[in-house]
Amino acid sequence: MPTPPDFSALDGHDRIALGFSGGKDSTAVLTMLREAGLLDRVTVYHLDTGDLLPEMVAHVARMAQGLPRFEHIQTDVRGWQWQHGLPSDLVPHTQHWIGQQMGEGRGTRLVGRYDCCWANLMAPFFDRVAEDGNTLLIRGTKRADMARLPARTGDMAGGVELLYPLEDWSHDDVRAYLAARGVELPPMYGRMVNAPECARCTAWWGEGRGAYLAERYPDLHRDYAERMRLVMAEVGVSSAPLAGELAACGIVP
Repeated sequence: MPTPPDFSALDGHDRIALGFSGGKDSTAVLTMLREAGLLDRVTVYHLDTGDLLPEMVAHVARMAQGLPRFEHIQTDVRGWQWQHGLPSDLVPHTQHWIGQQMGEGRGTRLVGRYDCCWANLMAPFFDRVAEDGNTLLIRGTKRADMARLPARTGDMAGGVELLYPLEDWSHDDVRAYLAARGVELPPMYGRMVNAPECARCTAWWGEGRGAYLAERYPDLHRDYAERMRLVMAEVGVSSAPLAGELAACGIVP
């Protein structure tokens, strides 16, 4: 059995934030706070990158109904990518902004996955939470989500204490909790472990985005496929010298 949520940390704070992406984990935490009668002490923050799946937009709106305090943070990920580059899990030096300034490459500029996430998701969210004077931030982050958590419950980030009520829960624990309470998740969870923050992100290649968009959102899939062609065209340029170096080292891919 997972560790029951402990919300006693709320007693030491006057301004408390809940990060609500609309994903299964933050949905579970929102449901727990509602059941515990604590939502009147919490401001719920949702960040919209401007590229959410339609089903996620609908889910967030449904879960936000009746909340005492709900803050919508809007960013423009498509505009940022137009200016800075498309995200990719592989970034050739020729397509990096420094490489392009040095005249090493032309074509589509690429950025690392975390560069885009930080600029359009992580930094705007944390900045807003801190600017509003919150001293406690509740999130649905779990150890099962990544190989190593960069922070734990009780840690401080920019003067804000962190609380992860689901820290020791598994994905199945969260699903079982929501199912027992009749909370319906977006259809994407029938195919994915985690919900994508951006529908047409050209990084995070292991999420299964292409197949899901092709099945449910043909228009989004066409745009996504065109963007992926741009990324692969640039990544492919580096494949030939890489293959040559591997061969010289006696390495067979």
